[in-house]
Amino acid sequence: MFEDKVVVVTGAASGIGRQTAIEFARQGAKVVVADIDEKGGTEVVAALRNDGHDAVFVTTDLTVEADCRNLIAAVVDGFGRLDVLVNNAGIEITTPFHEMSEHEWDRLVDTNLKSMFLCSKHALREMITARSGAIVNVCSVSGLVAWPGIAAYNSTKGGVMMLTKSLAVDYAKYNIRANCVCPSIIDTPMTDVSNGHDADIKAEKAKLNPIGRLGTPEDVANAILFLASDKSSFITGSALTVDGGYTAI
Repeated sequence: MFEDKVVVVTGAASGIGRQTAIEFARQGAKVVVADIDEKGGTEVVAALRNDGHDAVFVTTDLTVEADCRNLIAAVVDGFGRLDVLVNNAGIEITTPFHEMSEHEWDRLVDTNLKSMFLCSKHALREMITARSGAIVNVCSVSGLVAWPGIAAYNSTKGGVMMLTKSLAVDYAKYNIRANCVCPSIIDTPMTDVSNGHDADIKAEKAKLNPIGRLGTPEDVANAILFLASDKSSFITGSALTVDGGYTAI
């Protein structure tokens, strides 16, 4: 499906990003893993290469413009093109809103929203020249509904939602599409941390999804691949919920 396509996945050292990189590689893509986590990113790329896939790791602080600019430049220098950008990097901070520090707010905004601005900005310049490209942003059901207790996180995901729609409108004339996926609770290392690695809490949260289980990284990765593929060539500016029915309630 993605034979000879060049794909950048941010935050790909673990969780949804890691699985997304794996699925793209399995479909023939040349995959660039971008993350600040050198150990995790290197391990992902080593595993992909061991399976015969073409993959590289670029250490990237996605909150710093110079790093994002260098990331895209390295991709184009190394592969000659950029076909797909998956903006996946994100964090969650659960401090109550009235107790949240300015530093915590800035970390959330920088990681969850500013990183998408910076990577998309530099990727778009290459895609405009090529008159082709797809951007898929990993949003959240928190961009659609207000998940209790995480107002700041919800705010960043609402920003991701509107950024996605705006990019779709502004860059359609260049044959560039922008969409996002909106997962509910997915069984990832970030979920483990927010639950304190408590299996009982995870089981209770699984009940929030009408389908009765937590989502898997594969569930989200498959949706990302669809939105990045030619099978969705008439889809742009859309938010695909991958939520086990959570937002249908």
